[in-house]
Amino acid sequence: MRPGLRSFEAAIFDMDGLLLESESLWRKAESEAVTRLGLPLTEADFVEHTGVRMRDVARIWFDRHPWQGPSPDDVADQVIDRVVELVAEAEPLAGVIDTLNLCASQGLRLALCSSSDRRLIDAVLTTLDLEPYFEVSHSAENDGFGKPHPQPYLSTAAKLGINPGACLAFEDSVTGCLSAKSAGMTVIAVPDPDARGLPGFGIADLVLGSLSHFDREALEAVLSGVPAPNMARPRFHLAFPVDDLDAARSFYGGVLGCREGRSADTWVDFDLWGHQVVAHLSNEMHPPSTNAVDGHDVPAEHFGVLLHRTAWIDVVERLERADTPFLIEPTIRFAGLPGEQHTCFVLDPAGNALEFKAFRDDRQVFASDGEPA
Repeated sequence: MRPGLRSFEAAIFDMDGLLLESESLWRKAESEAVTRLGLPLTEADFVEHTGVRMRDVARIWFDRHPWQGPSPDDVADQVIDRVVELVAEAEPLAGVIDTLNLCASQGLRLALCSSSDRRLIDAVLTTLDLEPYFEVSHSAENDGFGKPHPQPYLSTAAKLGINPGACLAFEDSVTGCLSAKSAGMTVIAVPDPDARGLPGFGIADLVLGSLSHFDREALEAVLSGVPAPNMARPRFHLAFPVDDLDAARSFYGGVLGCREGRSADTWVDFDLWGHQVVAHLSNEMHPPSTNAVDGHDVPAEHFGVLLHRTAWIDVVERLERADTPFLIEPTIRFAGLPGEQHTCFVLDPAGNALEFKAFRDDRQVFASDGEPA
């Protein structure tokens, strides 16, 4: 570890939805059980309890829709047994092995903390050949409280014999993030794409689209306490033409109260409730005019999104595979200066200009010339 990085001793991983795509398996097993019982549950009911122990879920079902026959615990056992059958063909999700190896290479001890029963944990670790990676694997089945209570993560840290505050926790659900965060851990969330926009992921210290996006630089950013762009809800970027920068400053800064970021003679950045909008001076619209920004002719009118650096790399690679011509090639803008960012420009089929950019440090999005890089 480089000097200045925070001291962490362990990385603790959730299992379902993080190490393997198991949500569809749980959904299948739960749906079969619900059908047998004749319960009027919807997809929203299943989503609501993602990350919660199956025994707790079955009791919630029973409280809401009491049934005759098997007990809630019996139903939970049936669901778990069915998932054990279904995981036989499972494979690790993208980035899992690389992330485990990266954390281990940095001297972090590895542990597993799951809401699933022990027999399912053992089946998954065997099927995915992950047993050698984990020094400790903890099941919350016998804890007094399951996730989102902090007890499962506190129990896992206790088994490792380390302070919870010295742990990184990797989670895919809001329930799990709440559990780990309440235990005092630094949380890295990797939500399912359908859940990525949930505001609850805002409590995580880093939110990624995939473990494939977690690399050495991302790890060092977390250990350094650098706030990275939140992929649960990426910031929107919009540049638009104006014919009077003073009037734009008066409206966006004076009337709306937007903080001003960087600026030049022909453009001004504004913080529009966390989103980055840029007023570009333009006296002609057809064809769109351009302004000089750090040595490039940037279209006065364009839009895009602020991404995590590794997600930005993914976008660039997708564009390159599609042989998309770049209006401005992928590059680093303001290198070594406030606002340093990865950027590239392309045109859509209709000729609209799009910019994709990435900041390593989220605090640099609106950094002005007088602030340190």
